[in-house]
Amino acid sequence: MSDLDLLNTIASEPIRPPEHTSIEQIINEIPNMDLKNPATYALYMYYNPHLDDAEREKCEAIINKLKIERMKINEKNVEYMERHKHFVKEEDEAEEVPAPPHLVRS
Repeated sequence: MSDLDLLNTIASEPIRPPEHTSIEQIINEIPNMDLKNPATYALYMYYNPHLDDAEREKCEAIINKLKIERMKINEKNVEYMERHKHFVKEEDEAEEVPAPPHLVRS
């Protein structure tokens, strides 16, 4: 990263109040949080009520994107599980279990 890129990055960051909680801080201090978890961004908005509308909209867009990704993965998993159950039903119907023999006491 060049010096100019570093200066532009620092200059473009908004001034934060001292009580601001960063996303990195949330990831490091709360178990099971990462950049692919929508709860991370929800906590970021919760801990930082001072965020402006543009930042809140970006966080909500990320949350919705991650929710959609998870829904697609869940649909694929459900489809796989239902397909597996369908194959098990066919096998059960094909192999009928014979009735147990009737024992007579003499």
